[in-house]
Amino acid sequence: MFDFIIKRFKKIVIRILALMFFLIFLFMIFLYLNYRLKDQYPNPDKIYSYVEDNKTSIYLNEKNKEFLKEKDIWAIRINKNGKIVESFNKPKEVKNKFDLTDVAGFTRYYLADYPVFTYILKDGLILFAYPKNSLDKFPFNYYNFKNLLFNFEMFLVFVILFFIFVYIFYRIDIKNIFKNILPLQEAIDKIYEDDYEKLDESGELKDLALSINKANEKYNNLKKSQSKWIRGLSHDVRTPLAKISWELSKKNKNDLDTRNIQDQVLKISNILEGLNLTMSLANIDKENFESKSPLKVIRKVIVDKLNENPKREIIFENRLRDPDIKLKMDPTLFYRMVENIIKNSLAYTEGKIDLIISNPDNQLIIRVLDQGCGVDEDIIKRINDEDLTNITRHGLGIFISKQIAELHDGKFSIENKDQGLDVSFIFDLIN
Repeated sequence: MFDFIIKRFKKIVIRILALMFFLIFLFMIFLYLNYRLKDQYPNPDKIYSYVEDNKTSIYLNEKNKEFLKEKDIWAIRINKNGKIVESFNKPKEVKNKFDLTDVAGFTRYYLADYPVFTYILKDGLILFAYPKNSLDKFPFNYYNFKNLLFNFEMFLVFVILFFIFVYIFYRIDIKNIFKNILPLQEAIDKIYEDDYEKLDESGELKDLALSINKANEKYNNLKKSQSKWIRGLSHDVRTPLAKISWELSKKNKNDLDTRNIQDQVLKISNILEGLNLTMSLANIDKENFESKSPLKVIRKVIVDKLNENPKREIIFENRLRDPDIKLKMDPTLFYRMVENIIKNSLAYTEGKIDLIISNPDNQLIIRVLDQGCGVDEDIIKRINDEDLTNITRHGLGIFISKQIAELHDGKFSIENKDQGLDVSFIFDLIN
């Protein structure tokens, strides 16, 4: 359990770090794209070098003009007096003569909102102007190298601090996890022990603590129930065994009541069979259930019981609106579920038995009513509470039917009526 929690927490930390590196990666892509974007316009130094290399008696000759036109750049050359002596595609808003303040302005900033780059010639200056909103000019042409190193060092410090904080938070969270989980781990280790200490049902893990406490309580109740059940089973088996022993103790073997011995052996066999079935139901795989017609199974039960008890009256009332309804089931277990109730009514009542099947509101309801004196309310309570104590003889078959119904995702209902016992099975139908 600890390893699972730690692994999950490590995954969270790894994901956070991965996200951080992913963001850094995106930032690097952003910088790279910006770097590539600036290549849309040629470097001013390259423009000047080309013009310088291809000048003749003038700078802005035809070859250089074609080059500048191709790059969408206009240019002017001014002499030492600030007068334009050469130009190419000069806009009208740019004046023809500049004073000292004009030169100081466009060398640092813009000329008529055009980003211009100035180069010194022997007899003056040459300016190359790019389109408006193409390049940005900063009001400085230097950067403090020490400041650059300082910023880089600060970035590394911040990254290191980030990892340190992640590690600190990791250690704190691990410590808190162990602090909160350790009592739960100890409780789980002792959940089936007599010295189990009830967990405090408060805090962030109160739901888990509550579940563990309930599991321990359920186990203790089960242990007590099993103890009582074993004592009850011993009593139920002891009585037929005593009768068998008494018969076998007769000196005259001709006086043996073999029919009585067979009946007692059958009682023991039925008790053990019921208990084995009760224990095995918990291990049945519902994935093997198939969609079958419950109507066919019920009819077979009724026919079999009438053949075994020809003098009894079992009235079958079919109220199904759809005779082709299906239910995901194990036919053998479903047969046993209905049979147990009818056998119980046949064994303990004298009157007629009604079996009604209906399907209101997309449900299947199987109802069995007899005309006996019902079942002791304590037995009904124990059946509903799944307590096997003292029901091995009176009610074990009903309890097995309840288990089978729940195995089929159904609901079980039992109650005493004035006319006798009323048992119902309710299932949701397959759409």
